[in-house]
Amino acid sequence: MLTELFFSKSKEMLYKFELLCIDELEKVKFSKPKNFIRSLSTIEKLWKSEPIISDDCLKICDNIGNINISIQPFDISKMVTGGRSSSAYYIIVEGDFDNLEPFRLKFIEQLKDMQFNHRQILIDDVSNKIALDIYPLINNIETLLRKYIVKFFITKIGTDWWSIAVSKDTREKANNQKKNEDVFTSPSRVIANVTLLNFDQLGRIIYSQSSLFTKTEDIIDKIRIAEDLDSLKLEVLEGNFTKYFKDTFEQKDFGNKWEKLSKIRNKVAHNNYFFQKDLDLANQLCDELINIINNADTSIDALILSISDIETLVKVRNEREKEELEDQQSEDPVININEDIEENFTQSIIPENNIKPKLSLSILSEEKLIYNLKECLKQKQFVGLKYFVRDYLGEQGYSYNSSHSLINLLIDKGKIESYKIPNPYGDKDTTAIKLVE
Repeated sequence: MLTELFFSKSKEMLYKFELLCIDELEKVKFSKPKNFIRSLSTIEKLWKSEPIISDDCLKICDNIGNINISIQPFDISKMVTGGRSSSAYYIIVEGDFDNLEPFRLKFIEQLKDMQFNHRQILIDDVSNKIALDIYPLINNIETLLRKYIVKFFITKIGTDWWSIAVSKDTREKANNQKKNEDVFTSPSRVIANVTLLNFDQLGRIIYSQSSLFTKTEDIIDKIRIAEDLDSLKLEVLEGNFTKYFKDTFEQKDFGNKWEKLSKIRNKVAHNNYFFQKDLDLANQLCDELINIINNADTSIDALILSISDIETLVKVRNEREKEELEDQQSEDPVININEDIEENFTQSIIPENNIKPKLSLSILSEEKLIYNLKECLKQKQFVGLKYFVRDYLGEQGYSYNSSHSLINLLIDKGKIESYKIPNPYGDKDTTAIKLVE
């Protein structure tokens, strides 16, 4: 038959939009399926050509618009809730992408106007295709920003950046997601902290940095030495890294763009409905964000933290270590302070009887470290960095990481110099340190 030719052609190229509608309130003016199809055929805004109704009157075709609709009544006589005498239909709409994409909303609006009070989408191939097109864009952007964040904080702070620059709340949320990655991260193959952040958390590291100053005395000190209101606001009220992201991210409207893309990303994650405009916006935002992140990435090496910022980071790092060790002590009151700190210094200092010493955290002051280095230099021709931190200071109970951080700060301040000397026990030169005269 003629109408069967319309409905059978190019099935493999058609997208499906399937839904159900129910007239629970019995307000629809027709009750027979044939009248439903005829009513649809009279709605001119739906069609690009004169619609053709099939012989059994349960299908309708717009040949020019390449839209096919078929309806099928379904039995609601066994429903527990709602009116069992209501009219109810499965509806399958098929068409090519370009025609079906805008048709979906127009069609649902007409069902609403017909008084079908319960309307529910079952299958939406158009939304599925758009979501599949959007997801690789989102994945690429997340990968780029993770790369930038790790590079920036590793090169500017070091391997402890996660506990310093990321809030405790965010770190805990990421830690709760460890079960989502149990191959590369187990047994401790790679560090995956930043990959466990969700899309929103990842962006906020850049555009919503919180200040590292949380103690009243720290804020008072900054107020006392502040040169002007703007610098005070930048360090105390805003994030400590905000000024380093200002030119590369803030002035490019990064935060606003990321939040817009986040809404689209959440729709993909929750299998929501999409329109072509969502894909167009996702493409536009991703192009702009890629440009921002890539430009920021090329300027990482040019960014230099001020001595004031480095001093702050050392202080915050020491405070975070105290907090972490106190938390560990509450779980295991005899934990060793220098265990499992950095990979280069993970050798435990556990007595042969396997009884761990009680927690005793000691943090060096600048003056005390310089004094200890002077005393050590009196005893040795040169002082190796590893020996000084691990053996000389470590034996006194000082934290490896805190000592390293303070030494790095004093090198930046020009008070200590690091240099290489031949290693009599191996091919790799030894790093030594000395006071700058």
